[in-house]
Amino acid sequence: LVSNAPGRALSASVEGQSINVHVYPSKPEGVFVPEGGTAIFRSDSNGEDLEGFAGAGLYDSVTVKECEHRSIDYAEEPLFFDVQFRSQLLLKLFQIGRQIEKNFSGQAQDIEGAVTADGKIVITQSRPQV
Repeated sequence: LVSNAPGRALSASVEGQSINVHVYPSKPEGVFVPEGGTAIFRSDSNGEDLEGFAGAGLYDSVTVKECEHRSIDYAEEPLFFDVQFRSQLLLKLFQIGRQIEKNFSGQAQDIEGAVTADGKIVITQSRPQV
C-alpha cells in the first residue's frame, strides 16, 4: 500500500512503443499488508472527488488489520534498473488503463492499484479524472 508519506508515486506515459518515465517512486516508507490480506477504508467524505477539488492524499486510510510500516529500499528494485522489466510492466499498465477508460465510454480515469510480488496487477479503484 502507498502511505500518506512525502514522496512521489510512479508517473509515466506511453506513445506507441515509446515509454517516458516522468517520475520514479520515491516514497520513503511503505505499508505492508499482513498475510491473508486486509480491507482498507478511506476516512474522508469523498471530498477529493468534487469537481475542481484536488484533495487526494489529504486524508488517512484505516485498515481492518494492523499493517507494518517500514522503509522502502529501492536499491534492487527492477523498475529502476531493468529496462525490459520496466517496459513490459508499463506497457501492461497502459493497456489496462486504456481498457478501463474504454469501459467508461472513453472518459479519462484516475486509476489506483498495485502490483503483487508475483507480478499480478490488481486494480483497487477507478473514478473519472477531474
